Amino acid sequence: MSGMDLPNSVSYLCSTYGDAFADVYDDWYQQVTDVDGTTNLITDLSDGLGVLELGVGTGRLALPIARRGIPVSGVDASPEMLKRLAVRDSEKLIDSYLADMSEWLPSGLYKVIFCAYNTFFNLVGQGAQEECLTLIRDRLRPDGFFVVEAFVPSNYSQLPTRGVESRHLSNSAVLNITIREKMSGIIRGQSVELGDDGVVLRPWRIRVRTPDELDQLASDHGLRLVERWQDWYRSPFTSSSDHHISVYASTNP
Repeated sequence: MSGMDLPNSVSYLCSTYGDAFADVYDDWYQQVTDVDGTTNLITDLSDGLGVLELGVGTGRLALPIARRGIPVSGVDASPEMLKRLAVRDSEKLIDSYLADMSEWLPSGLYKVIFCAYNTFFNLVGQGAQEECLTLIRDRLRPDGFFVVEAFVPSNYSQLPTRGVESRHLSNSAVLNITIREKMSGIIRGQSVELGDDGVVLRPWRIRVRTPDELDQLASDHGLRLVERWQDWYRSPFTSSSDHHISVYASTNP
């Protein structure tokens, strides 16, 4: 890697992010999502019926929900993430599937399908988010809900197109290098970990959507917004909120 150059799109697959971050995900991202809040809300919305998590990862959210007695399935494109889920899920509570969630979802009808912590934005291929929404609509029960958690882009058009941030961990330092593509809405990133064992590169990529853009995409694919909160505790969403939990239902229940 030279300067601010990042890997090109040819080398970036749907499994790339998960495979790159699987070994550090639970340590680095344990605090990014409120596990208790997520578990409580998804359990409440499920009414005891089946739940499907998109981007199930290591089971950080799926396992606490399943331990409430909720039938839980999970899809992830990363074999490395699912290996770690299998180790953590010693009780075999989760029905897990290796798949690109824009191409395939398990056929059972679900009361809740959810996608936490910007995971929906990980779908960066042309038309991938749209294809995923079509699958979601077809896998929801007539009275079901699709729940997505995401950040709210702030003055997105005015953000710098390139940037570098750093942070220090107990045994290493991490540089996060980003390039924002104005036309596509894609942000390409490279996490560079500098530690005693050398340099580890962890690429990532997201296609950002505003809440209004998500609503329009959902509407175009048979889903309508029914609730939007600032957090998992149903705090009111306002014009100053930088985070949202959005709940969609089928337009043809």
